[in-house]
Amino acid sequence: MVPTQPKISLSLDAADTTIMHRVGMTGLYMTLKRLEKQYPSSRQRGGHISWSLTADTIELFWQGSDLVALSWLIKESFQLDDTGLIHLAGLDNDAIYLSQKIHIHEGICAIFLRLNKFYQAGEIVNTELTVEEKKVEYQYKSLSWYAHQTFAEKLCEVDTQQLRHDYVQITSWLYLGGIVRHARTQNTTKLEEKPEYALALLFVPVVCHYCVLHIPSEDLKEKKPHRYLVVIPEIKDFEDASQRRWRLQQLETKQLHVSSVGEAGLLYYSLDDIQPEGDYYQACQVWLYEKINQASRQRTLMSIEEIKIDKNNLITYQQVQKYFQTNYQKLKSKQIFIKVNPIRSIIADNLVQGIHWWSNFWEKFVIEDSKGYLFNQIFPNREGFIIMTENSEEDRQYLIFIKVFQQAMKGNFAKMYAKAESGKDPPIKKKVERLRAELNCCYDELSFKEYLSEFLVRGGLNKYFNEHQEEILLLIKKSSWQELRIWSLLAIASYKPRDNSTNGGDNLFPSNQKLEGVNDESEEE
Repeated sequence: MVPTQPKISLSLDAADTTIMHRVGMTGLYMTLKRLEKQYPSSRQRGGHISWSLTADTIELFWQGSDLVALSWLIKESFQLDDTGLIHLAGLDNDAIYLSQKIHIHEGICAIFLRLNKFYQAGEIVNTELTVEEKKVEYQYKSLSWYAHQTFAEKLCEVDTQQLRHDYVQITSWLYLGGIVRHARTQNTTKLEEKPEYALALLFVPVVCHYCVLHIPSEDLKEKKPHRYLVVIPEIKDFEDASQRRWRLQQLETKQLHVSSVGEAGLLYYSLDDIQPEGDYYQACQVWLYEKINQASRQRTLMSIEEIKIDKNNLITYQQVQKYFQTNYQKLKSKQIFIKVNPIRSIIADNLVQGIHWWSNFWEKFVIEDSKGYLFNQIFPNREGFIIMTENSEEDRQYLIFIKVFQQAMKGNFAKMYAKAESGKDPPIKKKVERLRAELNCCYDELSFKEYLSEFLVRGGLNKYFNEHQEEILLLIKKSSWQELRIWSLLAIASYKPRDNSTNGGDNLFPSNQKLEGVNDESEEE
């Protein structure tokens, strides 16, 4: 007979919970939902354990020994598959790509199982992944045991095998950030939790999302240890949060690589269906873990950022995902490289900071981009820029400015084409670099307007300028010079010189055309 009183009760609304407790409860909720499909009758479960679930509460019931019931639950929840990969019952493992399953496994090992006493390493496993329709070998470190699997013993008294009434001491593998700093002070640096909260915190890895952070300014040819961004969502409803996490299993592993904290946060909610009517608001934390130096064996928590997401910035980010180039996998010397689009991440950071999607492009593409890497990424993303601009009533006016600017570029380069010998390309690239260098010297309104007027005169007052003279002059008059400087930069970076093999004119900031894909990318890894 099932007890009428729950053995464990958990609630989202409890006053003594943190974001981590609520995430853990959600992971438990997801796991129980999956287990009830696998074991529909309580008679199939240890201690005849059963549960009652609502959108904000979890109640667990069982008979007899607490240890027997909790051991069954934890054993079923945290497993290892036949190849030594972590298998979380709360996820739909049949629907997960092998590459994403390895990604989750490595993320949990890097974040939750950093100390040797919390896992036993198995063999190095060789497997095959498909990249560019080719099979490539990949190695990962398998496990033979990890601490989550036997945690029921810590929740129960040794003598009575009943749930403990005092607090349970926990460390970082269970609760992110609660690391034991030194063996001599471990008793004072441990955290204490109620047994029911300690149980819930076990399930935090089920709901977390692990992204790999890339730093665009670094030498991308040099292999570096992964920096992990861990997304910790704020939970308002168990069912809504569970469905969101299950949807994220649709993402390919290459989509889980980002170059900004903001994109990691937005990515977690990117598959939400936003309705035009009604409110939408979400919040999460993004935790950065990285190795302090090459000699370090463990990753350390380096920063925590709070991210707030509303309807407008998520809809904009969904457009960015749709129109800008995606990440892609690339093979080199039988190794897998993920090519990340940093432009998308820059825009994502702007959105979570509450500024316009292009607001700080000058700082990012000129001041901070000493090696010119980011500037060179504008060209392959030009289609995204034009569509985003077309879709915004506020920004659509800048299309006229870009067209006038690029027509002036065409006029500037016309003489070079005329003088070029047959079969040879004129030095357009050097001319573009010089034009950019002149723009970079504009430091105030006067210097920019002198640059712009001189440039337009050199380019000739073209037909397009004459047709839109009133609009372009009004735009220059009412817009700040800093904004126009940004759009001048985008016009320069996205200009595509004509192909001498054809008789057509220059392809000026093209719209309604598909990109050539990876052919436009640089060869850096």
